[in-house]
Amino acid sequence: MIISGGYSLMGYIKDIPTLKGDNYEEWKRELDLAFILGEVDWVLTTPCPIEPAELFRGENESDAEWQKRERDNASLIMSYDIEHAKWSSANKNCLAAVKNTIEPTILGSIPEYDTVSKYLESIKSQFTGSSKF
Repeated sequence: MIISGGYSLMGYIKDIPTLKGDNYEEWKRELDLAFILGEVDWVLTTPCPIEPAELFRGENESDAEWQKRERDNASLIMSYDIEHAKWSSANKNCLAAVKNTIEPTILGSIPEYDTVSKYLESIKSQFTGSSKF
């Protein structure tokens, strides 16, 4: 459960109407509010962090230069690990919130996606007209 600023995302699920098809706009509005109050709305616009590239030692690189690059890279890896864990947790919780507020018959017709943003795009395309001209 995500608890941030005294609010729990999962605590807001009960206030989100079940998506039944004819209430997409209300459902989406309440879902967005729950994400904002749960302070996880950033996961909708922030891509999953990318793991730093593996280091390779240069042929002419001295031991001191290589050790310095390894130390510098260690802080990048640590930062990535923290950000990736934070992003993955928020994404997983948001996906769970979305899926638990959709009518089971509709849920079965929605393709699976790894990110909540792509999952929501798929739902939106099913319930709103195309805006491409």
